Amino acid sequence: MKYHKRIRLESRVYKIPDLPCSITICTKNKKDIFLNNRLAQDFIELLKRHSKDNNIPIYAYCVMPNHIHILMSSSKKNDIIGFVRELKSLSTRMAWEYGYHGSIWQTSFYDHFLRKGEDLKEVTTYIVQNPVRKGIAKDWRDYKFCGSLVYNL
Repeated sequence: MKYHKRIRLESRVYKIPDLPCSITICTKNKKDIFLNNRLAQDFIELLKRHSKDNNIPIYAYCVMPNHIHILMSSSKKNDIIGFVRELKSLSTRMAWEYGYHGSIWQTSFYDHFLRKGEDLKEVTTYIVQNPVRKGIAKDWRDYKFCGSLVYNL
């Protein structure tokens, strides 16, 4: 019998506004679906609309070929788990329009709540630097698929 390690904190933690959380969502089977630039750009537009509709602050985002990073907090309108669930559902339907079939995301997601001493701006910078660390871009500003909906970077 296979047992799964519980990776979630208590659900109430995901509902605390202004508690920044770094989220990583991987594509199913690590498929590089976001090499399709139009799909990556449409995903960012979806992220912007969905965060605005839910009053969710997106401190940083980075769409990589086979995963995404989002630094966010919950709001009174939606918690982190609900927001991610809805974003995955909406983006899956969007990907179907590009010819993908079935689920595009792995089950669940990874999260890390910022601790005391972790600087929000430093974590934001770390997230947008992902394409540089992976050798995709020399400067993160040259990579079209990362940024912030809170800060002017």
